[in-house]
Amino acid sequence: MIKIKKEKMNRVFTKYHIKGLPFDLVIHHFKSVAGENAHDHPFAFQSIILYGGYTERIYTPTGESYDVFRAPGSTHTVAADCIHELIDLPKGECWTAILPQAKTREPGFWKFDEKGPWFRQWNKRWSRVK
Repeated sequence: MIKIKKEKMNRVFTKYHIKGLPFDLVIHHFKSVAGENAHDHPFAFQSIILYGGYTERIYTPTGESYDVFRAPGSTHTVAADCIHELIDLPKGECWTAILPQAKTREPGFWKFDEKGPWFRQWNKRWSRVK
């Protein structure tokens, strides 16, 4: 039996965890990039862009960055330690399917300023990265 668990992350981002398949599947629905933060993940995953597409900004740990557009119908792999944030939704919303791999690390949030990179895990304070 297939079960779907809805997880509302905030007012613009919802996850749908689909159980009962022979693999893990999570559907993401983004309605805005407002409030998006640079972040990494607890696991690597395959991402399939179902609708809308998005532009993401990918960072190095020192704060250098470049932008990539992910078109509807495309598939790409995201490493657990990839630091990124969504910066544009050309259609105003986006739906993706992700196929997560096993958890390998504790994820966190990143910010960059003239003093350098800063990092925090979701339940911790910001600290400067040396």
